[in-house]
Amino acid sequence: MQTVYFDNSATTRPSTAAIAEMTRTLESAWGNPSSTHSMGCEAHSALLLARRRVLSALGIKATDAKEENLIFCSGGTEADNLAILGCARAKRALRGGKLITTDSEHPAVLRPMSALEKEGFRVAYLPTRGGVVDMEVLAREMTADTFFVSVMLVNNETGAVNDVRAISDFVKSVNSECIVHTDAVQGFLKMPFSPQSLGADLVTVSSHKIHGPKGVGALYVSPYLVKRRALSPVLFGGDQEGGIRSGTENLPGIAGFGAAAEEGHRRLSEHIAHMTELRSYLIEAMQADRVLSSVAVNQPQTPMTAPHILSIRLPAIKSETMLNYLSGRGIAVSAGSACAAQSGRVSPTLLKFGLRESEADATLRISLCVDNTKEEADLFLESLRTGVSMLARMKR
Repeated sequence: MQTVYFDNSATTRPSTAAIAEMTRTLESAWGNPSSTHSMGCEAHSALLLARRRVLSALGIKATDAKEENLIFCSGGTEADNLAILGCARAKRALRGGKLITTDSEHPAVLRPMSALEKEGFRVAYLPTRGGVVDMEVLAREMTADTFFVSVMLVNNETGAVNDVRAISDFVKSVNSECIVHTDAVQGFLKMPFSPQSLGADLVTVSSHKIHGPKGVGALYVSPYLVKRRALSPVLFGGDQEGGIRSGTENLPGIAGFGAAAEEGHRRLSEHIAHMTELRSYLIEAMQADRVLSSVAVNQPQTPMTAPHILSIRLPAIKSETMLNYLSGRGIAVSAGSACAAQSGRVSPTLLKFGLRESEADATLRISLCVDNTKEEADLFLESLRTGVSMLARMKR
């Protein structure tokens, strides 16, 4: 049975380049990057190379790349927590101050925000019906004591692309010192951007979403925030990563992250074109098919949609039922965020998007990468067609 992997927003297959760089690092640069002897210096050089590669993939010129502008973490979740809690900790005098985010963020943003509310901070959650951030609510909520705004670049379930630049411009027009953060985990190397083009002070990225290893992520920190020391550590220890993220660096993972970022950045235009074409092919094929025309696309109302994410709604068939059927035929897709897959609850993000509970409970997420082919798309469509026909009959 041929396996079709259409769950790339959950994780991606590590690339050959990433695996090779990790192997090389494990074999020949296994020293501690903080040690001053020759093995430590070799490891430190590998760390610097990976940092420059990730910064370059973020659009930061080599001449402008500074060590303190990229903090390696254990993943996107830690990077989000560091951004939110680190800035709040640095603003202890503002306890009772305000943060703003959206109601459809990843739990790695929503849960630190909730924790801060329990500490006495105020948090406003912007509605995102149709995937669109409500700018009128932002205008009402943006007060003089708002010191932090976090809006994700690409929604991990719907593929909606937020206009982070427009949000940042408005926020800065009200309070030029307000910090703007974006969780760009699903946007990194899926669309062209830089922290400067987004107007973001802090940007979260992750390795395993771009064909690097799991357990590695990074937080970009603008020179402005570095100068202001606006970020406090959340973990304490040996003062690695400029004293902001203690703990001996996961050098093999970081090296793999750097290699994946370099390769993805070099081939970015090619990757975007391929995923866009494949996504369109799937939509057009479903619309043209007698059976699959009953499948609806949860299309965001945003001007842009991510090229790799397609959210579809089944005709009165629970997503879990279809997932089990497709898995039995070697097809890997998801019902939404992999992080929420074990909860058994209907996706809050899809409800905020505007779907009824029964519709959200019948939604699948297809997420693509450059390795996927039209042949795989046809296998998926064939299995989906058979599944819709059979399961719909069983339901009747």
